[in-house]
Amino acid sequence: MLTLRPYQTEAIAALDEYLATHPDNPCVVLPTGAGKSLVMAEAVRRWRAAWPSFRCVVLAHRKELVEQNSAEFVQAGGADSLGTVGIWSAALRRRDADAPVLFAGIDSIWRHAGDIEPPDIVIVDEAHRIPPAGEGKYRSFLADLARLNPNLRVVGFTATPYRLGCGPVCHRDHILNAVCYEANVADLIASGYLSPLRSKVSGLKLDASRLRKAHGDYVASSISGAIDAPRAMETVREALGYLDSEERRAAVWFCADVRHCAMVRDALAALGERARVVTGETAQGERENAVREFRQGLLRHVVNANVFTEGFNARNVDAIVLLRPTLSPGLYSQMVGRGLRLSPETGKRDCIVLDYAGCIEQHGPIDCIDPGQVRLLRCAECAELFSRAVRQCPHCGWAPKKEERDRAEIDSPGKREFERRAAADRAILGGEPETLPVDDVWVSRHSKEGSPDSLCVTYRSGLRTVREWVCLDHPGYAGEKARAWWLRRFPGDGAAPSLSSALGDLFLAERIRRVTEAVVVRQRGKYTDIVGHLVRSSANGI
Repeated sequence: MLTLRPYQTEAIAALDEYLATHPDNPCVVLPTGAGKSLVMAEAVRRWRAAWPSFRCVVLAHRKELVEQNSAEFVQAGGADSLGTVGIWSAALRRRDADAPVLFAGIDSIWRHAGDIEPPDIVIVDEAHRIPPAGEGKYRSFLADLARLNPNLRVVGFTATPYRLGCGPVCHRDHILNAVCYEANVADLIASGYLSPLRSKVSGLKLDASRLRKAHGDYVASSISGAIDAPRAMETVREALGYLDSEERRAAVWFCADVRHCAMVRDALAALGERARVVTGETAQGERENAVREFRQGLLRHVVNANVFTEGFNARNVDAIVLLRPTLSPGLYSQMVGRGLRLSPETGKRDCIVLDYAGCIEQHGPIDCIDPGQVRLLRCAECAELFSRAVRQCPHCGWAPKKEERDRAEIDSPGKREFERRAAADRAILGGEPETLPVDDVWVSRHSKEGSPDSLCVTYRSGLRTVREWVCLDHPGYAGEKARAWWLRRFPGDGAAPSLSSALGDLFLAERIRRVTEAVVVRQRGKYTDIVGHLVRSSANGI
């Protein structure tokens, strides 16, 4: 049996609490390297232990993720009997239709909902891949399953809870409706669970102002077309100087397309460095050999285009070289996230990010990415507000044409911020206090080695979540502060309870939500501190 980290325990507790108290579909957000597979595995194992007839499908879009997630489940003690764990993947040549816990590739199973026993829960790994509208593979498969089991619940897991052009993946009109738990990158780095990141932004970065755009991002061929061999050599020479000066051993280079990768590989070769290129055109065996050499320390450089953004978990990565600009906060986060895993056995102390693409300037610090708000339309038939991404009013079915969608989009502060947002804006204003209205609250037990457990209170305001820890069982000042916190909200309760007694109240999260109008936060570097609360007058004043 594997030991969970405190935030992993919190994530499962928050997920269970959400499923028990909400009728819709939650999403768990854990950064790259934070152990999503283990959290999924332990959640499913506990559900099966409590409910032996429980059935679950875990979806992923790559065979590597299918294998990784199923192996993690077995390692977590989930294979309690023969046939418990199954795989449905053409690439792995398996179709285990009868297994109560089925790990499946979406490309293989999406037409076969009727060939398996209807599950109680579907977990979607890399949940940002669920399209907000249309008849894509995920949506078709989930719709078919929901017809077989109207009580089906969908749980998403992702490191990047937003989609290019759509804003947050969670909204009342989408398949996933709310983030139930989010672990902050900076918190996990500070706690020693993820590798520290450093960055250097070069003056050689590509000017993106003249690049062509399509589907909300830069066209790959436009990026590589703006780069010639001399420019590639100049960039690679400078980057290699940084890597050599810091004795970096495992660098991942992110390029735009095959042509761009070839130029970078040739420039490295001219400078005496061996590199292997991996793109969508690379044969599977060749790709696996390159990854194996890289993980074993036999290869210092891998140059890729749109391959190592997901499902690549080489822990020894100690350098990321960003050579392709992007307007996608998710792609930026996924690229940088390749360097977050710890690897003390290789001597890795941190990961350096060399930015030649203006990504950091575009999106800001990785732990402060703001995807904007869901863009809303007002229905011309019934006046209902609904997510623009779904393209059809969920209430009455009104489906506007493109020109009607533009007219129906409400001119809200959220819309204007979405259109003009720049990473620099948030950095400039980051030290000013900000008041966040509270939309929802979750509570869980927080454990920290060497200290009594505390109450973790998570507040959701729109997409953002912030947390505080109430130390009800602690002695001294921390305990006094926690008891004052409690009595301010619940003066009719008398003395503040112990942590176990507080968590024994099934309605605790709802009670806190009802009395908390807003929280006041201040950005402190990469961290967000709660510096005040607006408590409703019914709870003994503000």
